[in-house]
Amino acid sequence: MKWRSSAPANLMLMGEHSVVHGHSAIACALTQRIHIDWQTRDDDQIIIYSELGHLQTTRQALPGNLPPSKLIWVIRCLQHYHSQLKTGLSITIKSDFSDTLGLGSSAAVLAAMLGGLDYLLENTPISLSQQFATGLKIIQQIQGRGSGSDLAASLHGGIIHFQPETQQIDPLSIHLDLSLVYCGYKTPTAKVLQKVAQSWSETPNQLQHLYQLMAETTQLGYQALCQQNWSQFSQQLNRYQGLMDTLGVNDATLSHLVYALRQDPNITASKISGSGLGDCVVALGRMSESTLKTYQKIHIQVHSLGLDVQPL
Repeated sequence: MKWRSSAPANLMLMGEHSVVHGHSAIACALTQRIHIDWQTRDDDQIIIYSELGHLQTTRQALPGNLPPSKLIWVIRCLQHYHSQLKTGLSITIKSDFSDTLGLGSSAAVLAAMLGGLDYLLENTPISLSQQFATGLKIIQQIQGRGSGSDLAASLHGGIIHFQPETQQIDPLSIHLDLSLVYCGYKTPTAKVLQKVAQSWSETPNQLQHLYQLMAETTQLGYQALCQQNWSQFSQQLNRYQGLMDTLGVNDATLSHLVYALRQDPNITASKISGSGLGDCVVALGRMSESTLKTYQKIHIQVHSLGLDVQPL
Protein backbone atom coordinates (compact mmCIF):
# COMPACT_ATOMS: atom_id res chain seq x y z
CA MET A 1 0.00 0.00 0.00
CA LYS A 2 1.43 3.38 -1.04
CA TRP A 3 0.14 6.87 -0.40
CA ARG A 4 1.33 10.46 -0.01
CA SER A 5 0.43 13.13 2.52
CA SER A 6 1.45 16.78 2.43
CA ALA A 7 0.86 19.92 4.45
CA PRO A 8 1.85 23.57 3.95
CA ALA A 9 4.36 25.78 5.69
CA ASN A 10 2.71 28.47 7.75
CA LEU A 11 3.25 32.00 8.97
CA MET A 12 1.95 33.98 11.93
CA LEU A 13 0.58 37.38 10.93
CA MET A 14 -0.63 38.56 14.34
CA GLY A 15 -0.98 37.04 17.79
CA GLU A 16 2.55 35.85 18.53
CA HIS A 17 3.15 35.34 22.28
CA SER A 18 -0.35 36.40 23.34
CA VAL A 19 -1.82 33.29 21.69
CA VAL A 20 0.14 31.12 24.15
CA HIS A 21 -1.85 32.88 26.89
CA GLY A 22 -5.25 32.11 25.41
CA HIS A 23 -5.75 35.05 23.03
CA SER A 24 -6.59 34.76 19.34
CA ALA A 25 -4.14 34.79 16.44
CA ILE A 26 -4.14 35.27 12.66
CA ALA A 27 -2.06 32.79 10.67
CA CYS A 28 -1.78 31.62 7.08
CA ALA A 29 -0.65 28.64 5.02
CA LEU A 30 1.93 29.05 2.25
CA THR A 31 2.69 27.36 -1.08
CA GLN A 32 5.82 25.67 0.32
CA ARG A 33 4.97 22.20 1.62
CA ILE A 34 6.21 19.14 3.50
CA HIS A 35 5.67 15.94 1.48
CA ILE A 36 5.61 12.44 3.02
CA ASP A 37 5.61 9.25 0.92
CA TRP A 38 4.34 6.18 2.77
CA GLN A 39 4.60 2.46 2.03
CA THR A 40 3.51 -0.48 4.16
CA ARG A 41 6.06 -3.26 4.66
CA ASP A 42 5.90 -7.05 4.99
CA ASP A 43 7.94 -6.88 8.21
CA ASP A 44 7.79 -4.88 11.45
CA GLN A 45 10.49 -2.37 10.50
CA ILE A 46 9.78 1.36 10.77
CA ILE A 47 12.23 3.12 8.46
CA ILE A 48 12.27 6.91 8.15
CA TYR A 49 14.21 8.76 5.47
CA SER A 50 14.61 12.53 5.81
CA GLU A 51 17.04 15.35 5.08
CA LEU A 52 17.23 15.85 8.85
CA GLY A 53 18.35 12.26 9.40
CA HIS A 54 17.39 8.62 9.09
CA LEU A 55 15.91 6.29 11.67
CA GLN A 56 15.33 2.53 11.67
CA THR A 57 13.39 0.88 14.46
CA THR A 58 10.53 -1.60 14.88
CA ARG A 59 6.86 -1.39 15.79
CA GLN A 60 7.64 -3.15 19.09
CA ALA A 61 10.36 -0.63 19.97
CA LEU A 62 8.28 2.48 19.22
CA PRO A 63 6.78 2.91 22.72
CA GLY A 64 10.26 2.92 24.29
CA ASN A 65 12.74 5.74 24.77
CA LEU A 66 14.24 6.18 21.34
CA PRO A 67 17.52 8.14 21.11
CA PRO A 68 17.31 11.96 20.78
CA SER A 69 16.65 12.94 17.18
CA LYS A 70 15.74 15.87 14.95
CA LEU A 71 12.86 13.60 13.89
CA ILE A 72 11.16 14.08 17.28
CA TRP A 73 7.86 15.22 15.70
CA VAL A 74 7.74 12.16 13.46
CA ILE A 75 8.68 9.80 16.29
CA ARG A 76 6.16 11.18 18.78
CA CYS A 77 3.41 10.95 16.19
CA LEU A 78 4.26 7.30 15.48
CA GLN A 79 4.40 6.60 19.22
CA HIS A 80 0.92 8.09 19.64
CA TYR A 81 -0.47 5.65 17.04
CA HIS A 82 1.77 2.65 17.77
CA SER A 83 -0.93 0.44 19.33
CA GLN A 84 -2.98 0.70 16.12
CA LEU A 85 -0.15 -0.07 13.70
CA LYS A 86 -0.38 -3.60 12.27
CA THR A 87 2.48 -3.41 9.81
CA GLY A 88 5.91 -1.90 9.29
CA LEU A 89 6.28 1.36 7.39
CA SER A 90 8.74 3.06 5.07
CA ILE A 91 8.37 6.85 5.43
CA THR A 92 10.18 9.33 3.17
CA ILE A 93 9.98 13.02 4.12
CA LYS A 94 10.83 15.85 1.73
CA SER A 95 10.52 19.59 2.19
CA ASP A 96 10.17 22.56 -0.16
CA PHE A 97 11.85 24.82 2.44
CA SER A 98 14.57 24.88 5.09
CA ASP A 99 13.62 24.17 8.69
CA THR A 100 15.77 27.15 9.78
CA LEU A 101 13.49 29.78 8.21
CA GLY A 102 10.76 29.84 10.82
CA LEU A 103 7.98 28.74 8.46
CA GLY A 104 6.36 26.31 10.85
CA SER A 105 8.15 23.19 9.58
CA SER A 106 7.37 21.26 12.78
CA ALA A 107 3.64 21.94 12.49
CA ALA A 108 3.67 21.07 8.77
CA VAL A 109 5.44 17.76 9.48
CA LEU A 110 2.99 17.02 12.27
CA ALA A 111 -0.03 17.79 10.06
CA ALA A 112 1.30 15.60 7.24
CA MET A 113 2.07 12.76 9.70
CA LEU A 114 -1.43 12.93 11.22
CA GLY A 115 -3.04 12.85 7.77
CA GLY A 116 -0.88 9.95 6.58
CA LEU A 117 -1.44 7.80 9.65
CA ASP A 118 -5.19 8.47 9.77
CA TYR A 119 -5.40 7.47 6.09
CA LEU A 120 -3.74 4.14 6.93
CA LEU A 121 -5.71 3.37 10.06
CA GLU A 122 -9.24 4.68 9.57
CA ASN A 123 -12.05 3.44 7.35
CA THR A 124 -14.00 6.65 7.89
CA PRO A 125 -12.58 10.15 7.27
CA ILE A 126 -11.16 11.92 10.32
CA SER A 127 -12.26 15.54 10.74
CA LEU A 128 -9.69 18.32 10.84
CA SER A 129 -10.87 19.20 14.35
CA GLN A 130 -10.12 15.64 15.53
CA GLN A 131 -6.70 15.77 13.89
CA PHE A 132 -6.05 19.15 15.51
CA ALA A 133 -6.94 17.80 18.96
CA THR A 134 -4.54 14.88 18.51
CA GLY A 135 -1.80 17.16 17.18
CA LEU A 136 -2.20 19.62 20.06
CA LYS A 137 -1.63 16.80 22.55
CA ILE A 138 1.59 15.89 20.76
CA ILE A 139 2.74 19.54 20.66
CA GLN A 140 2.20 19.90 24.38
CA GLN A 141 4.00 16.61 25.09
CA ILE A 142 7.06 17.87 23.23
CA GLN A 143 7.05 21.57 24.14
CA GLY A 144 5.19 21.57 27.44
CA ARG A 145 2.94 24.32 26.10
CA GLY A 146 1.76 25.70 22.76
CA SER A 147 -1.45 27.00 21.22
CA GLY A 148 -1.42 24.96 18.01
CA SER A 149 -2.11 28.01 15.84
CA ASP A 150 0.59 26.94 13.36
CA LEU A 151 -0.85 23.42 13.23
CA ALA A 152 -4.34 24.86 12.59
CA ALA A 153 -2.99 26.84 9.61
CA SER A 154 -1.20 23.81 8.15
CA LEU A 155 -4.29 21.61 8.51
CA HIS A 156 -6.81 24.10 7.12
CA GLY A 157 -4.82 26.14 4.58
CA GLY A 158 -5.49 29.75 3.59
CA ILE A 159 -5.73 32.57 6.14
CA ILE A 160 -7.34 31.71 9.48
CA HIS A 161 -8.41 33.42 12.68
CA PHE A 162 -7.69 30.98 15.52
CA GLN A 163 -9.09 31.09 19.04
CA PRO A 164 -7.09 28.70 21.25
CA GLU A 165 -9.46 28.53 24.21
CA THR A 166 -12.35 27.22 22.09
CA GLN A 167 -10.15 25.82 19.28
CA GLN A 168 -12.41 27.69 16.87
CA ILE A 169 -10.93 28.27 13.42
CA ASP A 170 -12.50 30.89 11.16
CA PRO A 171 -11.23 30.92 7.55
CA LEU A 172 -10.84 34.27 5.78
CA SER A 173 -11.52 34.28 2.03
CA ILE A 174 -9.21 37.14 1.15
CA HIS A 175 -6.01 37.67 -0.81
CA LEU A 176 -2.87 39.16 0.73
CA ASP A 177 0.41 40.03 -0.95
CA LEU A 178 3.21 39.26 1.49
CA SER A 179 7.00 39.55 1.51
CA LEU A 180 9.36 37.75 3.85
CA VAL A 181 12.99 38.47 4.76
CA TYR A 182 15.19 36.12 6.81
CA CYS A 183 17.48 37.86 9.29
CA GLY A 184 20.15 35.12 9.10
CA TYR A 185 19.72 33.44 12.50
CA LYS A 186 17.09 32.11 14.88
CA THR A 187 16.53 31.65 18.59
CA PRO A 188 14.48 28.60 19.69
CA THR A 189 11.00 29.62 20.78
CA ALA A 190 11.46 28.01 24.20
CA LYS A 191 14.49 30.24 24.86
CA VAL A 192 12.58 33.34 23.73
CA LEU A 193 9.68 32.51 26.06
CA GLN A 194 12.13 31.92 28.91
CA LYS A 195 13.79 35.30 28.29
CA VAL A 196 10.41 37.06 28.28
CA ALA A 197 9.41 35.36 31.54
CA GLN A 198 12.67 36.40 33.20
CA SER A 199 12.50 39.99 31.93
CA TRP A 200 9.00 40.53 33.27
CA SER A 201 9.25 38.43 36.44
CA GLU A 202 9.08 41.47 38.73
CA THR A 203 6.18 43.13 36.89
CA PRO A 204 3.74 40.33 35.99
CA ASN A 205 0.71 42.65 35.95
CA GLN A 206 2.33 44.82 33.30
CA LEU A 207 3.03 41.73 31.23
CA GLN A 208 -0.61 40.65 31.42
CA HIS A 209 -1.69 44.15 30.32
CA LEU A 210 0.70 43.87 27.39
CA TYR A 211 -0.76 40.51 26.34
CA GLN A 212 -4.22 42.08 26.56
CA LEU A 213 -3.08 44.94 24.29
CA MET A 214 -1.72 42.36 21.85
CA ALA A 215 -5.07 40.55 21.92
CA GLU A 216 -7.02 43.74 21.27
CA THR A 217 -4.69 44.68 18.42
CA THR A 218 -5.08 41.24 16.85
CA GLN A 219 -8.86 41.51 17.13
CA LEU A 220 -8.83 44.92 15.42
CA GLY A 221 -6.64 43.42 12.70
CA TYR A 222 -9.10 40.56 12.24
CA GLN A 223 -12.03 42.98 11.96
CA ALA A 224 -10.10 45.00 9.38
CA LEU A 225 -9.44 41.85 7.33
CA CYS A 226 -13.12 40.88 7.48
CA GLN A 227 -14.02 44.35 6.18
CA GLN A 228 -11.09 44.33 3.72
CA ASN A 229 -10.00 47.62 5.25
CA TRP A 230 -6.35 47.39 4.20
CA SER A 231 -5.17 50.67 5.70
CA GLN A 232 -6.60 49.70 9.09
CA PHE A 233 -5.03 46.23 8.87
CA SER A 234 -1.66 47.78 8.01
CA GLN A 235 -1.93 50.08 11.00
CA GLN A 236 -2.68 47.22 13.38
CA LEU A 237 0.17 45.14 11.94
CA ASN A 238 2.61 47.99 12.61
CA ARG A 239 1.21 48.48 16.09
CA TYR A 240 1.70 44.80 16.85
CA GLN A 241 5.37 45.23 15.96
CA GLY A 242 5.58 47.98 18.58
CA LEU A 243 4.12 45.62 21.16
CA MET A 244 6.63 42.89 20.22
CA ASP A 245 9.38 45.47 20.74
CA THR A 246 7.96 46.34 24.16
CA LEU A 247 7.82 42.65 25.04
CA GLY A 248 11.57 42.45 24.44
CA VAL A 249 11.79 40.13 21.41
CA ASN A 250 13.10 42.70 18.94
CA ASP A 251 16.79 43.29 18.30
CA ALA A 252 18.94 45.60 16.16
CA THR A 253 18.89 43.42 13.04
CA LEU A 254 15.15 42.80 13.14
CA SER A 255 14.52 46.49 13.76
CA HIS A 256 16.68 47.36 10.75
CA LEU A 257 14.68 44.97 8.56
CA VAL A 258 11.33 46.29 9.82
CA TYR A 259 12.14 49.93 9.12
CA ALA A 260 13.96 49.29 5.83
CA LEU A 261 10.84 47.51 4.58
CA ARG A 262 8.63 50.41 5.65
CA GLN A 263 10.75 52.70 3.45
CA ASP A 264 9.78 50.60 0.41
CA PRO A 265 6.89 52.33 -1.42
CA ASN A 266 5.32 48.92 -2.16
CA ILE A 267 5.12 47.99 1.54
CA THR A 268 2.38 49.26 3.86
CA ALA A 269 3.35 47.45 7.10
CA SER A 270 6.06 45.19 8.51
CA LYS A 271 6.67 43.23 11.69
CA ILE A 272 8.52 40.29 13.21
CA SER A 273 6.91 36.99 12.27
CA GLY A 274 7.25 34.31 14.92
CA SER A 275 8.54 34.47 18.46
CA GLY A 276 11.31 36.97 17.69
CA LEU A 277 15.03 37.37 18.43
CA GLY A 278 15.65 35.91 14.98
CA ASP A 279 13.83 34.23 12.09
CA CYS A 280 11.91 36.47 9.69
CA VAL A 281 10.21 39.80 9.19
CA VAL A 282 6.95 39.75 7.23
CA ALA A 283 5.72 42.73 5.20
CA LEU A 284 2.39 43.58 3.66
CA GLY A 285 2.94 44.09 -0.06
CA ARG A 286 5.49 42.96 -2.67
CA MET A 287 8.87 44.40 -1.78
CA SER A 288 11.11 45.94 -4.43
CA GLU A 289 14.15 44.06 -5.72
CA SER A 290 16.38 46.89 -4.49
CA THR A 291 15.20 46.63 -0.87
CA LEU A 292 17.49 44.75 1.56
CA LYS A 293 19.66 43.27 -1.18
CA THR A 294 22.11 41.64 1.24
CA TYR A 295 19.44 39.61 3.07
CA GLN A 296 17.72 36.38 2.07
CA LYS A 297 14.30 37.06 0.62
CA ILE A 298 11.85 34.18 0.72
CA HIS A 299 9.22 34.19 -2.01
CA ILE A 300 5.91 33.34 -0.37
CA GLN A 301 2.27 33.20 -1.36
CA VAL A 302 -0.74 32.39 0.75
CA HIS A 303 -2.25 29.09 -0.43
CA SER A 304 -5.71 27.70 0.26
CA LEU A 305 -4.69 24.01 0.25
CA GLY A 306 -4.13 22.59 3.73
CA LEU A 307 -3.58 18.92 4.56
CA ASP A 308 -3.78 16.72 1.47
CA VAL A 309 -3.65 12.90 1.29
CA GLN A 310 -3.62 10.92 -1.96
CA PRO A 311 -3.15 7.20 -2.82
CA LEU A 312 -0.18 6.37 -5.06
